[in-house]
Amino acid sequence: MKSKQRPTIRDVAREAGVSYQTVSRVINDSDHVSPHTRGRVWKAVEKLGYRPNRMAQILQTERSLTLEVVMPYFGFNRVLYDMARTAHQRGYNLVIAAIDSDEFPQALESAEARFIDGLILTPLFPFIDDYDELVRLTHGIPFVQIGAKLGAHFPSVIYDHAQGARLATQHLIDLGHRAIAEISGPLLNYDAAARHEGWQATLKDNGIPPQPCIEGDFTIEGGYQAMNDLLDSGAAFTAVFAGNDSMAFGIQTALRERGLHVPGDISIVGFDDIPESAHLVPGLTTVRQDFQLLGQLAVEYLLNLIENRDTPIYQRVLSPRLVIRGSTRPVR
Repeated sequence: MKSKQRPTIRDVAREAGVSYQTVSRVINDSDHVSPHTRGRVWKAVEKLGYRPNRMAQILQTERSLTLEVVMPYFGFNRVLYDMARTAHQRGYNLVIAAIDSDEFPQALESAEARFIDGLILTPLFPFIDDYDELVRLTHGIPFVQIGAKLGAHFPSVIYDHAQGARLATQHLIDLGHRAIAEISGPLLNYDAAARHEGWQATLKDNGIPPQPCIEGDFTIEGGYQAMNDLLDSGAAFTAVFAGNDSMAFGIQTALRERGLHVPGDISIVGFDDIPESAHLVPGLTTVRQDFQLLGQLAVEYLLNLIENRDTPIYQRVLSPRLVIRGSTRPVR
């Protein structure tokens, strides 16, 4: 028994009483079709159960309506949900290429063969800061990068992480703390380096000498190990600025195991304001990034670059804010 053949574009044309070119224009959302004809075509599409040939559409329009996020294997990226939602609202699909950091050049160079319309780059470590080189690697496919050096001259959407670190450190200083240690993220990372620089600059601006710093890796276990190393070093401190909230969780565990209380003995400030931070006991004082806004703006910028090639190239810089909870208190 033969399987039932799928309806073709010519079957739809016959059913609607139009040319197959008209059906193609309707399916590809061309403006040059009257509302009456458009309605007849979609009625025929629905009646026959026609599904457009995806590859034929790509070849005809040179558009796949697909965006790709190129990101390293690193934890759970909370921006993804909002990027996907924004893309879907505009009629685009969103796919993810999870790669090792050293595979970024190959991933960009091969994007054209995957019929990608646009790229969102989220490198963990500094990648390429030269716009012309990125254009060459992507073969001109529009791109926006999340996480870049402040002042980078290519399409990017970032938070001012140094400003966030200043807010966190100044909050501790205003509470009377002068011995403020840091457990930073990996300092090759754009965001971690900017946060570290903001912490250092705020101490200096307030006449506080350099304080102890241990480099972590943005993970809970990394924060736990770094705090144990800091305690074992014998350094004296009354507060800690953590490079992100996940490390702050590990930091608190290490302090608790050593018989130290938060914030009674040590105050902690984190960074990111991930949802779990409000439910830590005590709640974590932290610097908030609006991940929903970050993902939305990145996708909207990318779609503007795709749909209007005259869109200017710029860096969008967002301002974080301090969220004060129970993990900080005035120094004793």
